[in-house]
Amino acid sequence: MTYPSNALQTAFDHVDNKLQGRDNQGGLTLSGPYGAGKSHGLLVLYHLFNRPTVAQKWIEEWDVSLNLPESSKATIHSTSETDADLIWEPIFEDLGREDILDDIKRYPTTEHLEQLTEEEPVAIFFDEIETWWESFDKSENEELLERNEFFLQHLFEVANDPQEDLFAFATLLDKSQDIKRIVNRTNPYAVDMNDTGDREQIILHRLFETRQDDVDEKAVRDIVSEYVDHYNYPIEIDEPKRYENRMVETYPFHPELLDLLDDVYDAGRERQSVRGVMNVLADTVRRKYNETDLLITCDIEPSAFRGINQTLFNRYVSDKDAVDDIDFGEDLLRTIFLYTIEEREQRASVTECLLGTFKPQKTTVDKLHMSLEGLYGVAHYLDRDSQKENYYLTEDPKLTALVTREQERVLEDDRGSIEETLVDVVRNDVWSDDVYVYPDEDVPDRKELTTVVMLDYLSNGALRGKLDDFFGGRTYQNTVLFVTPKKEIRDDSEIIGKAARVLGAENLRGNVDDGGELASIIRDERRELRNELEDRFGKWVKWSEGPNGDGIRMRRIDVTADVDDVKDKVGRDKTYVGEKIREEVADAENGIAIASMLNDFKQFRRMPILLSDEVFYSAVSQLYRDEKVVLEGDRANFYVPQKSDALPDLTDDLTIHHPDNLDDSIFEEEPEPEPSSENEGEGESSSENNDTTALTQKPETKAVSSKPDSTDSVTVSTEVIKLEGNNARVLRSMADSRINGEKDETTHIDLSYDVDNLSKDELVEFLEQLPSGKHIDATLTVEREDEN
Repeated sequence: MTYPSNALQTAFDHVDNKLQGRDNQGGLTLSGPYGAGKSHGLLVLYHLFNRPTVAQKWIEEWDVSLNLPESSKATIHSTSETDADLIWEPIFEDLGREDILDDIKRYPTTEHLEQLTEEEPVAIFFDEIETWWESFDKSENEELLERNEFFLQHLFEVANDPQEDLFAFATLLDKSQDIKRIVNRTNPYAVDMNDTGDREQIILHRLFETRQDDVDEKAVRDIVSEYVDHYNYPIEIDEPKRYENRMVETYPFHPELLDLLDDVYDAGRERQSVRGVMNVLADTVRRKYNETDLLITCDIEPSAFRGINQTLFNRYVSDKDAVDDIDFGEDLLRTIFLYTIEEREQRASVTECLLGTFKPQKTTVDKLHMSLEGLYGVAHYLDRDSQKENYYLTEDPKLTALVTREQERVLEDDRGSIEETLVDVVRNDVWSDDVYVYPDEDVPDRKELTTVVMLDYLSNGALRGKLDDFFGGRTYQNTVLFVTPKKEIRDDSEIIGKAARVLGAENLRGNVDDGGELASIIRDERRELRNELEDRFGKWVKWSEGPNGDGIRMRRIDVTADVDDVKDKVGRDKTYVGEKIREEVADAENGIAIASMLNDFKQFRRMPILLSDEVFYSAVSQLYRDEKVVLEGDRANFYVPQKSDALPDLTDDLTIHHPDNLDDSIFEEEPEPEPSSENEGEGESSSENNDTTALTQKPETKAVSSKPDSTDSVTVSTEVIKLEGNNARVLRSMADSRINGEKDETTHIDLSYDVDNLSKDELVEFLEQLPSGKHIDATLTVEREDEN
């Protein structure tokens, strides 16, 4: 149910005077800032005429002096939503007077408007008419504006006619001088909805269903008295009994709180006035209703006011930790902050600080006063006047002024040191010294996983180019986790300014007599810069093989400024490790040695990243258990899971095979051995696949004595083994699987290379890379151009 505020009752008086013939004027404007209740008041007035019988009952319940007619008509138009070229058309249509519309030429005359009230009073309402008016283009819509202007002039003229029961109401925001000029020609009454004098009653009525008359005043007074009885020195209150009565009237809010919010929101017309106060108080009631018996200033959430002064809010937040060890320190600081943002005084007296924080169940006024005095010198941005009577938060305290001057100096003369400070804060504060910052720092080329942070905010194309340059020539390309910012850092003036401020404060170290305060400033400034930087990270640069295996592609994945979070995102590719192993060995006819495969994971960005070697070994083990790979050890000793062979130790000399690349005989169960002579079964051996190891001739055997004088001998066989491939890794893998390290010795290597056309210099470089031997015999095939 609407509360009939003083402003509304003023409007009711003007309506009643017109209805009763005591006044000619039926024009009325409702003004005030956003949130003052103009639209709400307009609706109340509309219902007086739209439902006069119901409205009369409500008026009598509130004991308001206003006699409404038994019947009347009303039409209301929110012109922020109305897009009519001619504003009178929806009005006449809504009133059911299309017959008059048919008679209108360019615009309604006073005679047309007088016809509206021939049978009963009529009230026409405009909400935010200025918005509609300002939507017209003055050069393109000159004729429309002129016709609408004549209509509005005639409307307010007829409303000011003592012989006509026509009323015209409009809400104004003081946005259009044209509307003000048109409306004011007949001097309609103006009601300021913000200047009610009973705002507290409006707020209480809107927030709580219980009417003020139904409140248990004795219970309220008992609570209030407990507070007032403790209001002693240094709290100064004139006429305590009258003050107590006001506290009863504003309960459950302390009157100092309501006065403060009134002042804060009155200072700017854009701050929503009553609505702004309502929102803050409603939030406070929701959070605190079951925690306290009276809502005071320190119960307000300061974040609601960050839009009024973001810098002061940041100072308050920065100082909260500093006063953590002081009893009620944060409550006092919160109260001081709220008084500081009030633009008229911008300070809190000792009385206001204590009234805004004191609760008799928690402390005494004396103890609270000691805490207040203890804030000074601890809260970095807190200051007080020389009489110690007023406290306030400052954006730029004395020592901070020195920091500011040094900040300005380094911004002008020392950009390099600013960037070094920025790198230091990113590395040590944001990322806890777990990263390298590129390109400001050298990044080691190593097998171990390394997180690298960039400060440059780059497009995908620019980033790809920069990282291609970085990886060029590096051996271990897949052990580097790059994280880029998601917003500008190095080129952001605000970030550079904050970094310069940190540097400026650190430059003052040892140069000023600060009593330890400078260290606190440096800590706060670094924390503020860290918080800002944390919000700007980040994107992990993920590499993967392109479609159809054509190169690698790059994409960026959201991460927070935490190495563990980056690794968590990387770790989600664990299942892909096994798939990649199987994919790689499927393309290697002769398999790939474990050591070589593990090395590939660390070298090539087309492979998934390994958080640890254990991820790789675990994937190999799982593939073996799932019968997706076969392992091969020394001397063609195969471990076949399909034959229930136990998983061997995953040593570096094992070779991983894809089952599809192996001969069927590998998977056949071996027959039980039969007794045979010592040399039975020897003979020529061969391989069906000449691309893998092959015995090209029958082994030659000879007896060799184990010692020069001994008659004991062992049999030594000579085999020619053929290895084929297109790189050293393949040959090494094949040799690992075919040569027994304990029993075999290689006596001759015959190498044959098919190469692309080599120049003389390239040939010389190739030959220089060959290892030495007892004798090297090289036969070259040379294509030579003959002279004609």
